[in-house]
Amino acid sequence: MGPRRPVIAFVSVIVRSSRNPLGGVVTAEPAVDIWPLRIEECECHTDGLAVFGEIDLNGHDEWEHALRLATGRTAEAHVHLAELRFIDVRGVTLLVNIADELSDGKRVVVHDAPPGLHRVMEVLWPDSGAAIEIEGEQR
Repeated sequence: MGPRRPVIAFVSVIVRSSRNPLGGVVTAEPAVDIWPLRIEECECHTDGLAVFGEIDLNGHDEWEHALRLATGRTAEAHVHLAELRFIDVRGVTLLVNIADELSDGKRVVVHDAPPGLHRVMEVLWPDSGAAIEIEGEQR
């Protein structure tokens, strides 16, 4: 296997930009705000994701995009969350909604989910169905 390569999202700095009237970016400067979210292809599974950092307001778009790509390629998308420090309720909602949209037989397998993800799912979606399977240790 070759080295890991980011394929879906690497989010580390908010960029504020100035736009000219024609719509192009004139200048871009890093803002002070930083949120650590990195999503890579997982070496463990052909169509898997490894997620690092935090999924919150700043990373919802990247999280949703990564999940849609992963679930669109295969019948079983594996999402490894061992290095995920935090996921907010909206991040869990995106996971559940995308899994609910899958056609028959497709599913998302979540590995090593943080306890917060599992607790939110138990409270808000106790019958999340066969579209999501949680495996591994709850940290």
